[in-house]
Amino acid sequence: VHIIGPEDAKLRSGIFNFVVKGLSVYDVGMILEEKNIMLRAGMHCVHSWYLDRGLEGGIRASFYLYNTEEEVKVMVDAVKELVEM
Repeated sequence: VHIIGPEDAKLRSGIFNFVVKGLSVYDVGMILEEKNIMLRAGMHCVHSWYLDRGLEGGIRASFYLYNTEEEVKVMVDAVKELVEM
């Protein structure tokens, strides 16, 4: 998994983008949606930014006050399963 954005986690927020190497962002989005994990896949209205970096897009996860730690764990575990495929 590669997180798109600042390396330093202190510079990131609850909204972040990532890719799973070797898998299409659209496939990742559909697989996670089937597990009732709602994320956005694509270029998020900044096509030129992604194209300049040779990326087909990213998976955008958004966490906020209403999300529980359990929900975050469910998403992390689901992404781990994808990586181990």
